[in-house]
Amino acid sequence: MSLNIILGAGLAFSILISAHPASAVRLEDRVKDAFTTPPITVENSNDPIINPMDIQLIRPFNYSSYNAYEKSFTLDPDNGEDADVWIQNNSTNTIYAKLTVGNLSPIDIPIKKGTQKTTRIGVIGTTNVKVYIYSSTGHKMDMNISARQF
Repeated sequence: MSLNIILGAGLAFSILISAHPASAVRLEDRVKDAFTTPPITVENSNDPIINPMDIQLIRPFNYSSYNAYEKSFTLDPDNGEDADVWIQNNSTNTIYAKLTVGNLSPIDIPIKKGTQKTTRIGVIGTTNVKVYIYSSTGHKMDMNISARQF
């Protein structure tokens, strides 16, 4: 008989909890939030700031030298479907970025003094990327650079 009482009390308690308005509202709010929350978007692709969920391929830093800048990294499709390489030219003259993605021909990107450029790369498979930045006049380069995958 005590087993029947315990089972009956447990059943009554579970019915009371599931019928409680607070639990129904919370479930309703969760369902509503799932349909009204906007997808994640990149607001400013020229922004060098790395978001917490991004993979940092080149940490944001300033490079100042007469020598060319060279950096290589590997894109992994498990880390996201896009990658950005951001370069800001603080030099007194134009600098040039040569971007090589996998076995494709390098892309030459001129960056005039006082400007910035973001190059977006679509990630299809595991791919090696090489960034080579130089001055065609021999002037001292002063630039900020960062790269991220998201």
